[in-house]
Amino acid sequence: MNERTVRVAGRTVHNWLVRRCLARAAVCVLLVLEAAGCAKLHARTQPIGPPLETPPPPPRVLVPLESEPIAPPSAPIGEATGRPPARGAPPRVPPRTERTETPAPRVPAEEAPETRTLQTTANAAEAEQNTRARLAVAARALRRIDYRSLGVDAKAQYDIAKRFVAQAEEALKVKNFVFAAQLADKAAALAALLLKP
Repeated sequence: MNERTVRVAGRTVHNWLVRRCLARAAVCVLLVLEAAGCAKLHARTQPIGPPLETPPPPPRVLVPLESEPIAPPSAPIGEATGRPPARGAPPRVPPRTERTETPAPRVPAEEAPETRTLQTTANAAEAEQNTRARLAVAARALRRIDYRSLGVDAKAQYDIAKRFVAQAEEALKVKNFVFAAQLADKAAALAALLLKP
């Protein structure tokens, strides 16, 4: 008897035959277990209460347009076919139609509505003072930076910080103190990063 054969019940059987039979039996056992597991995974609970009913959609409200209807643009015949005009021919220009609309009545300066400023906080004076202080800190930090000694990326960051300062000043002009404070903080943070060696 050699290593490739086994004696089973008085008979000589090859190892590859035994392995094949064992593999088939293992596959069959796994298939039976999987089928039994899938059969037991069904939910057996009863629904609680009746199914929900969806409400009907709301009625549509159509608002009539109060403006003039928009006329479709009339295209010349050569352009409507999709073919390019002949090379020697000049491009066709549609004739201009003059509109005879009356200009909108101008409101005198004394009757013009006032432009309202954006009030973002209850105490505007304190918010403006805090924002101006933050902006001064950012501008001071940017003045301490030597622009010529910066690398390409650092110069780009410096320019961004300068734009933040300019935008913060614009936001202060329109009394948007919250936005101005955020921009000033961003500029100060960039300047602080550029000051680090």
